[in-house]
This record gives sequence, C-alpha cells and structure tokens, in this order.
Amino acid sequence: MHFYWLPEKTPSALIPGLKALAEEYPVHTGTQEGIELMFEELPSDSEVNNHVTLANGQARVAYKSPTDAFRALGRLMGEITEGRSEMEFQEKANFETLTAMIDCSRNGVMKIDHLKYWLRRMALMGFNGLTLYTEDTYEVPGEPYFGYLRGRYTTAELRELDRYASALGIEVFPCIQTLAHLEQVLKWDVYKDLQDTPDILLVGEEKTYELLEKMITAASKPFRSKRIHIGMDEAHGLGTGHYKEKHGERSRFDIMNEHLHRVVEICKRHGLHPMIWSDMYFRLGSKTGDYYDRDSVIPQNVIHQIPEEVSLVYWDYYHTDYDFYAEWIERHRVLKRDLVVAPAAWTWNRFWTLLPYTFATIEPCLQACKDGQVKEILLTLWGDDGAECDFDSSLPALQFCAEHRYSADVDPDLLRRNFRAICGEDFDLCVKASELDAVPGLVNPQQDAVNLS
Repeated sequence: MHFYWLPEKTPSALIPGLKALAEEYPVHTGTQEGIELMFEELPSDSEVNNHVTLANGQARVAYKSPTDAFRALGRLMGEITEGRSEMEFQEKANFETLTAMIDCSRNGVMKIDHLKYWLRRMALMGFNGLTLYTEDTYEVPGEPYFGYLRGRYTTAELRELDRYASALGIEVFPCIQTLAHLEQVLKWDVYKDLQDTPDILLVGEEKTYELLEKMITAASKPFRSKRIHIGMDEAHGLGTGHYKEKHGERSRFDIMNEHLHRVVEICKRHGLHPMIWSDMYFRLGSKTGDYYDRDSVIPQNVIHQIPEEVSLVYWDYYHTDYDFYAEWIERHRVLKRDLVVAPAAWTWNRFWTLLPYTFATIEPCLQACKDGQVKEILLTLWGDDGAECDFDSSLPALQFCAEHRYSADVDPDLLRRNFRAICGEDFDLCVKASELDAVPGLVNPQQDAVNLS
C-alpha cells in the first residue's frame, strides 16, 4: 500500500522529511494513488503527541512535532500491513528526547549514507536525537593527528548529516571526550606534554585547554544544536601520572571539578550546553571505585562545586531489576542537575547484538524512568573490541525503546508490526540470531553477557 501527500496541503516543516522518506518508503507526491496523508499541527498544550484517523482512503495525522508526525506514519505503515482500512489511535510521549548514540571510535566509523539509512528508520520509530561518539574521529583544524588513518568525519560530512537529520525532525549533537579515553590522540609524540597518563589529559595546563577549545569548536561547528556531550567517564588514573609529579597528591574530586569548570567555561563561550557521564563522581566516592557501589558517598561540598550548567548522564547497561534503577535515579536527583539516563543495546564484544539481554536491562530501566519522571533517554551502542558487531542488528532495540517512549507498556504485537514495516525484517528472527555468539559453557546463552567466542 502506498501513501501520497499534496504539497499545497502539507505543512512546510514536514516536506523535506517526507521527501527523505520517499527515497526508500512508499510515501510520495505527484500521482494520487493509495492513501492520502493529511497533516495538521496540534496546539502546543495538547495532552497527546499525535492523533491519527484512517477512513475513506485518507489518513489524518495531527501532531505536535515533526518527530510525532513521522512516528505516526511509521505506525500507520505497520497497521495497514494487517489489511486495516479504518482505524484511530493517539499516542503520548513519555520522554521529551529519545537519542541514539553510535560509537564511531573503535575502528568502525559508520558512513554518512548508512547513517541516513538509520535516520529514516529512527524518524519512523519516533527518535528525535542522534549523537556520534567520536574520541578522535572528527576533523580538528590544525591538528592532523586527530583521526589520522582512522576514517575521521570531515566537517562537510557532518554538516550534511545535520541537514538530513533536521529534515526528519532529529537533532544531531556531538559526543566527544575532554578528559579520558584519548589514547588515540595522546599516543602521538606531539601531545606528550598533555599526558597525565596514556589516555588522560594533563589537567591544569594551559596547553590542554587550548587544545580542548579547538576540539569543542570543531566538534560543534557542523551542527545547529547547542548541546554537546563532553564525556569525562572512566578517568581511573586521574591525577596519578604526570599530574602527581607536578602537583603532588591532591583530592581527585577537586581535580575533577576544577577541570570540569574550565571545560564548561569553554562551552559557555561558544553558547553550548554540556552533559557528562556521571560515573566519576560515584567512583571517587566509592572505596572500591565502583560506579554502582551502594556505599559510595559524594561529599556535599563536591556536589555544590559541580557546575549548574552540566547535565549528568547516568549510564547503566547491566541491571535487570527495577528497584536498582529507581534507586540510582534518586541518587542522581540528589546532585540537583538535569538528568539523562543511558541504557544500551549490547553491541560490544560480539558479532550480533545480544538482544534478549538488551531487552532484559532496558525494560526495567525505562519503566523506572517513566515512574521517576526522567525526560531524556540516550540509548548507547558501543563498539568495544574493534566494532565487530553488525550495528544494524541493534535496530530491534531501537524499536523497543521507541515503543516505550510512546506507550505505558510495550505491546508486543504492535512492536513487531512497526518493526516489520519500518525495517522490513521479522523481529523474532532478529532476536534468534543473537544465538550466533552463544557457545558451549554459557549458563544462560540468551542473557549471559560474557562472550566466550
């Protein structure tokens, strides 16, 4: 079944996105064959995000944002595959933002054309954000070793990605590192004076902040968004290398906050709103360095020193019990900063996404987020161990998260219909393919995150 729309009847904000979808889906203008799409914007105070009525060969789609309109279209595509010619539905979004983060730093840099393939699917699912995790794989003027021979993106490529995503109602913003995880940069001799340890920048040095200003400027330049993820996770050796030789033993809480303030000042000069991974505050408050240590204590004076402009990203890919997520959300609330919660599709250290375990961790996480009034979700797709995983195998996880965004509980039949219509694949067969990495010796092959292969 085809859909068509008439330019003179269609809100101008939707036309570029509809044209992008027409590159692959039966959504066209010109010939008046199939179901006519008629769009109407809902008032800003509407309690629902979309309201769809299909009857007499016309689909009337009322929507609050372009994302809600394209989500409605994706669901319509799924419904008509069941042979339905009349229907009515409405949806309310539980989260203000649903963003996918794709790791492009582990020898697998997704090409722009394939990212566009993803963006079309994300729009029809109901995602409104994309960020690319780039430790060094982006162009920094005057710094030729950034992404050298590692497939870095050019500024022009990222600008084109931003243009395409914006047409589909999706905000793209940069996700970089400004403290740790910079071994691919710091391994070069030209940066040896900026090393604390082999993967951590030397905090407090003016040359460090000169480089960071270049990095932040370059990373944010291609995008119209004013958001930026500045990383700062897993800086386990912070203050223990060259920093300690120069300054002696110091509180790592103090080192962390002093550095964060300097980086936030750079962001403010460029009109950017930063977010960071939250784990270092919890790790430094733990005697064992464990992010999820229930005995971790973050001193009040440290909390007060966290810049107010920073959003904290609570990442958790491991727990399967609702109560833990609910507790850790509340522990983050105590820090009194805007909160983003980041579950994961299990794409690392394997060839195919471990979908059963992905669902087992995301389900309680997103239910706790709904109950805890969390407004921003960041679904991460990591590429540890050389990005061997086929990232397309994680698309069922994206669909699962999208269904959570638009419903109180995921309807398994609707989930499968939407996925079939948008991705053209059988949901259950994609899940079964997770057995690819199951080898003898696993206690629970469907949910054991240890990959012995």
